[in-house]
Amino acid sequence: MVIAFSQIFWDAGMGKALIQRQTDIEAAADTAFWVNITLGILIAGLLYLLAQPIALTFFQDYRVTTVLQVMTVQVMLGALSSVQTALLQKEMGFRKLFWVRLATVSLPGLASIPLAWNGMGYWALVSGTLTGQAVQTTMLWYMSHWRPSGTFQPGLAKEMGQFGAWVGMSGLLAWFYVWADSLIVGMYLGSHELGLYQMGSQFAVMGFAIVFGPVPPVLYSHLTRMHQDKERLRLATRKVIKALTFVAIPLAMVIYSLAPPLAATLFGSKWQGVDLVIGTMAMMHGVGWVVGMNGEIYRAMGKPSAEAIVSAVSLPIYIGVYLLSINNGLVTFVWARLGLSIGALLLHLLVLRRILSVPIQPIATYLLTMVILCGIPALAIRHLLIEHMGKPWWQLSGGGLILIVLVSGMLFMLERNKMLRELRSMSLVRET
Repeated sequence: MVIAFSQIFWDAGMGKALIQRQTDIEAAADTAFWVNITLGILIAGLLYLLAQPIALTFFQDYRVTTVLQVMTVQVMLGALSSVQTALLQKEMGFRKLFWVRLATVSLPGLASIPLAWNGMGYWALVSGTLTGQAVQTTMLWYMSHWRPSGTFQPGLAKEMGQFGAWVGMSGLLAWFYVWADSLIVGMYLGSHELGLYQMGSQFAVMGFAIVFGPVPPVLYSHLTRMHQDKERLRLATRKVIKALTFVAIPLAMVIYSLAPPLAATLFGSKWQGVDLVIGTMAMMHGVGWVVGMNGEIYRAMGKPSAEAIVSAVSLPIYIGVYLLSINNGLVTFVWARLGLSIGALLLHLLVLRRILSVPIQPIATYLLTMVILCGIPALAIRHLLIEHMGKPWWQLSGGGLILIVLVSGMLFMLERNKMLRELRSMSLVRET
């Protein structure tokens, strides 16, 4: 949590600014590199000095002090490789980035498990994380043709910083969105409910992350190439939202329907109530992902302020609803989160109509159609079939198979191969 918070400040959105930029790329890369290195040193130094107050104030555990001090190495390694990552994304070098990410994900486990087996405790996790980051930095420097020079242009730094500041502000607000709900649940309801909420939320997030995680960097790199062609960007935005709706809503409905047997199979009786969190948060993320790429669209247009403004306007409303709903328990709080997601969807659509003239009615009509087509079989399977199929494993396998067949049939009748043609025409991997 602390390292993610610090990253907001040392990166300062310079990577996104570099991807969006179309001129003076070499000079911009040099400038971004030295800005990130300077900020990385400052943030790592502050984190090292403030490690003990942070550990005792927020975690009530003196052991966190040394962990944070050691983890400042991750801040410096991240600063060293951020420009290489941005340039590879800009050049659509996602094949190279795949191997980098694969190594980064695989090696921490290979490093951590033997250490944990031999009694290293939490230091096994720290060692694995730093090993993965070190390997990532090394591979990025090896794969990228760019090397920094001594060039630093203050004017260019100011220009990119103005773009990056809005990206950084969006990142800061996103950090609060990610952690504020858990903080309030823990403060008001205690550790048991926090565990239910965190585990259920993370399980729902995982399903969507697997599907949508690779999309934002590819989409952003693609859209930046058409940022001066407003009509083409408008058409691409409509296709993106339609494709997201086509995938996110059925996925949300399937997870919601299968939440009870999933919870019973994976978690057991001690986690009573986690199925409600999984199902409701899945619907929340399904609604949220309809406009989940809007931030990339705003930045590709050269308007990073749009996402920051929307987030800043929404945050007080979110906090207010959190504080009101938490007094009525976890169930009310979770349903309030779903309601807030629907409100955020409407706000993002209004912003898109304002800055890109994207019509709302076709999007709303298509979204409602998907909700009805997928919601009816999902609710029917959950309440008429799954609850009467005996053991959770049979509910999950039998009910899940029937539900997936029904939803897939509905989607096929709705779209047939039109969606594939639209995505192919959009060409997410290169210019058409």
